[in-house]
Amino acid sequence: MIGTSDFSKEASIGLIKRIPAGYLHVGSRYHPREQPRRVVYVAEFEMAHAPVTVNQYAAFLNSEAVKEQRWWDEQGWRWVTGGSLGWGRENRWQPEAWEIQRRRPYHPVVGVTWFEARAYCAWVSAERKRAVRLPSEEEWEYAARGEDGRPYPWGDIFDPSYTNTLEADHKDTVEVTSKTEDVSPFGLMDMAGNVQEWTNSSYKPLAGEVYSGTDLRIARGGSYNDTAYGARTSYRRAYPPGYYFTFLGFRVAVEDR
Repeated sequence: MIGTSDFSKEASIGLIKRIPAGYLHVGSRYHPREQPRRVVYVAEFEMAHAPVTVNQYAAFLNSEAVKEQRWWDEQGWRWVTGGSLGWGRENRWQPEAWEIQRRRPYHPVVGVTWFEARAYCAWVSAERKRAVRLPSEEEWEYAARGEDGRPYPWGDIFDPSYTNTLEADHKDTVEVTSKTEDVSPFGLMDMAGNVQEWTNSSYKPLAGEVYSGTDLRIARGGSYNDTAYGARTSYRRAYPPGYYFTFLGFRVAVEDR
């Protein structure tokens, strides 16, 4: 059984914050994947103030929309219906360890592939009559650090009590927004810790980097499984779109139709 009557079938975007247009100093000198530093212009957009939660994602499952092909792109539909190789999960219609996750409705949903995150966005878009999508990595970084190039959403100095990383020793997700100091200049929360987040951006490996497959998508933000180094606003990771982890979720960006 995918869901229970404990969860609504109604799509919810949740609280969103408007991010004004501005210039972003992308990257840093601390890792080759963050170079070269450059300045980019980011147009105005809106973004959810927290990652998508279990109860939000459960509405997608409980409505049975997850099994409708129209919400999936071609590659995602092949993956979810078993037409392409999977990675571990026997049931591709629901996130990893769903029976455990559904007991924690206000934690970020995890164990979802990039394909699932995109299908969820397509469904919420139609339900709420808004253009809901995954953010680009530049939008994500700008929303996390603002225009002043700060290494952490709250400023220059890492404090282990501010966010859910390895240093906090929670060893698992916590309820979204419960770490009240993990907040960006634009009022977005949980961008340094709790879960890494899928973006819509592709990744081209650096010389010498070895990945499984060539179709890679970028994830941003730190998680309970990352140290302060990986929690920096400029840090970049890449995974194949069919991968999932217990420390990887997503948040949405929103535009007017």
